[in-house]
Amino acid sequence: MVCVFAIAAAAAYTLMTWPKGVPTGAVWFWIRVLGFPTLACAILYGLRLLYFERETERQDAEREQWEDDCAEAIRFAQEPIALLASGYLCSLGSLAVAGAMTNGVRQLESGVPAVGGEAVRHTALRLIDAPDLADRYASCFRELLAMIDDALHVLPRSLPFEIRLDCPGNIDADELCEIWRRCWAETGHRAAEVSVLARDEGVMAVDAWLDVYGGPALEKYALFVAVQLYDEPPADSAEAAVAMLLGWPQMAQRNGTPITALMHRPIEKSGDTLLDVLSTGMLWGRAKPEVVADVWQTGLAPADKPALLEAASELKLGASNTDELSGFHDIDLAMGHAGVADAWLAIALAAEHAVQSGNPQAVATRRRDLRVAVVQPRPVSGAEHARAVMENKNEGNA
Repeated sequence: MVCVFAIAAAAAYTLMTWPKGVPTGAVWFWIRVLGFPTLACAILYGLRLLYFERETERQDAEREQWEDDCAEAIRFAQEPIALLASGYLCSLGSLAVAGAMTNGVRQLESGVPAVGGEAVRHTALRLIDAPDLADRYASCFRELLAMIDDALHVLPRSLPFEIRLDCPGNIDADELCEIWRRCWAETGHRAAEVSVLARDEGVMAVDAWLDVYGGPALEKYALFVAVQLYDEPPADSAEAAVAMLLGWPQMAQRNGTPITALMHRPIEKSGDTLLDVLSTGMLWGRAKPEVVADVWQTGLAPADKPALLEAASELKLGASNTDELSGFHDIDLAMGHAGVADAWLAIALAAEHAVQSGNPQAVATRRRDLRVAVVQPRPVSGAEHARAVMENKNEGNA
């Protein structure tokens, strides 16, 4: 269309300026009428085509770079933390609680607190029997340290190691650290720095750890400890204690440290829809939604539970297809809400069930906002896999 207008304009200009008496059949006349406009249009078209090709190449390169950056970001986000050992205490026990919960066992019921008073729906750690709250925290620390003592003994002393405490609101952080130091000194383990997690940080401390690109801040061992006890328990509360020894997987494998399970980066809902958060959690956890048949939830707000079910159904999460939604394990209904220990307990139970079932587990908790994480069973080597297959075959033949 532009060329037509250019030729028409050139023809009009030539006719207006063509000398009178000069025949229009001359070659020069037609060159001016058709030749120059056509040549100009061809040059402009060529330049535009060249610009289009260059711009297309630039956009293709940018898209490829963006896709590479996205793939790299996803690979980075999918890096897990290795769970080397864990121990927990709750009203349902300190072992095989995940299996008990999947079978529908519940402990939450009304009872009179140890200090007396009116009956309250709660669960307590009756085995941790001491009149003073500080002494009860010390007893929990000693029990947890005994559970993971073997794993602590085999940690290489040359590698960085730190201890992080998730402090409840009914005891001063400095006092809690001092109680921990005394209990730690009794074990004879090497000295280690003790710090307290920021308020409401919880399991997102693992997210901050995984944000590090390298060096001692990444390649280290860390012991996370969360204990929630009460003098006067609130309604629907639970006393619980959890210790989780975590480490950078590649470092653990290099040093021959046994890995129990893999905890993937937790994601916190912040402006995104719950479906997006759940989908991203599955992506970061390297889990196909249909394979995740168990969701361990705690601390959720009343509106969170139906929203989680809806998002799980839309994502076709395996747990949403279980009979009577038995794949959703509500820890709060089974034993009460465990305060600062809630998410850590959910992860410990998810890891326990991942080891038992061999399938990935999802964890949904709430602190500042809704959080989702995936726990995978530990990677199985080729030799172990072949041995397991042979054992299954032998059992079948028997």
